[in-house]
Amino acid sequence: KAPEDPLYYQFDWDAIVCFDQRYKDYLVKSFPAERIHMISYPYHPLKLGNKKEARRKLRLPQVEKIVFSFGFRSKDVISALPYLNELTQEYPLRYVVITNPESELDELYQAKKKYNFIDLKVKALPLDELYDYLYASDVLLIHRESSQKYPAVVSSSVCQLLGSGCPILFHQSNYVELHGNEIIKYRDFEDMKTKLIELFQGKFDLSIIKAFLKNYEAERIAERFIKLFEELMETREGRRK
Repeated sequence: KAPEDPLYYQFDWDAIVCFDQRYKDYLVKSFPAERIHMISYPYHPLKLGNKKEARRKLRLPQVEKIVFSFGFRSKDVISALPYLNELTQEYPLRYVVITNPESELDELYQAKKKYNFIDLKVKALPLDELYDYLYASDVLLIHRESSQKYPAVVSSSVCQLLGSGCPILFHQSNYVELHGNEIIKYRDFEDMKTKLIELFQGKFDLSIIKAFLKNYEAERIAERFIKLFEELMETREGRRK
């Protein structure tokens, strides 16, 4: 969301940085195009773990297929449950859901009574423990509909968690419209089931994530900012001469 303060638009910025073309298309309506630079949202660097050790640490079973979700959006979890339940007929499946204490929990508690494959925990997760759950899981499931309020949005969860190496299965929406095959997208819940089965069968290529992060991990993004700052300093010094 752009600031409402008119001074924001009157200030003589040396440069304006945005994440991608969608943001630039909006910004050029108010600022000169030559001052707008696109630098991607930074990604957590690759930090792989051991599934067996993580499951032992978290006291999760070694033999089950583990689907993992977390966060505030409990209603997003609810909508996927009937389809995950169908998969329990084919696989020993556990759906680990960790929700923030500030979330609306009534529906989740009711769902847990109905579906015995739900492993529900209510707590805040520090990043290191979140990564442990990702190491222990077969897939991170994020069901999120497109934002109707903002046409240009980014999933900070993908950026923060892709480096775990855990496959990310994300509902096709404007949160991930610019992502390629470094994540796995599904159109609807039937497609979600198909993609989950493929992941359970081992059809996942970690090398795609590794190649992607070489260009987009936080250190690479920082280098692009440094380069931009250096170019701006050179431009200023050139004006003084």
